[in-house]
Amino acid sequence: MDTEYEFQNKKAKDVKSRSDQLFKQIFQRSLIFTLSNALSFARLLSGIYIYYLIQTHQVFLSVVVIALAIVSDFLDGYFARKQHQISELGKILDPLADKFCIGLASIALYQGYGLPLWLVVLIIGRDVFILIGSVVLMTRLNYVVASAWPGKIAVTIISALLLSHLFQIRVLQVPLQALTLLFLLFSAGYYAIKFYHLLKRKEKVNVTNDSS
Repeated sequence: MDTEYEFQNKKAKDVKSRSDQLFKQIFQRSLIFTLSNALSFARLLSGIYIYYLIQTHQVFLSVVVIALAIVSDFLDGYFARKQHQISELGKILDPLADKFCIGLASIALYQGYGLPLWLVVLIIGRDVFILIGSVVLMTRLNYVVASAWPGKIAVTIISALLLSHLFQIRVLQVPLQALTLLFLLFSAGYYAIKFYHLLKRKEKVNVTNDSS
C-alpha cells in the first residue's frame, strides 16, 4: 500500500515538475517580447478584424488585411531564425494565429459568400484536432512540436479558396474545394502519424528509464 502511494506521489511530482519546466520554456523572458512573436500576435488579433471586414462586405480592405496576415506568416519565422529567437511561445502563437484567422474568415465567408458549410466544418475540425493533439504532445513531451510543411501548404491552399469566394471567382471555387479537401485530409493524416510516432518514442524512452 505504501509502495503504491509512494509511486503515485512520485508520479504526481514528476508531472508537476514537467509542467513547471514547460511553463518556464514557453514564457522564457528573453524570448517573449521578440519581433517574430509580435508579428504572430498581431496576426492573431487581425483575425477578428478580417471577420468584421468580410461580414460588412469591405472586399478591398479584407484583401489588404489578409495579404498583410499572409506576409506576416512568412516574416515571423524568418525573423525568428535570422535573429536566433526561435521560442516555444512562438511555436504556439504562429500556428494558433493561422488557425484563428482562417477559422473566422471561413465562418464569415459561409455566412455571406456561399462557402459550403461542410468545408467550414472540415477546416475548423482539422484545426481543433491538431490543437488538441499538440496540447497532448506538449504535456507528454515537455516541449512544443513545431508546425510542419503539410500544414503550411494546406493553409496556402485554404487561403486561395477563401479568396476565390471573397472575389466570387466561381470557376476556381470547385477545383480549389477539391484541392482543399485533399490537403485537409493529407495534413490531418500526416499530423496523426507524426503525433503517434512521437508518443511511441516517448513511451520507449520512459520504459528504458524505468528499467535502468
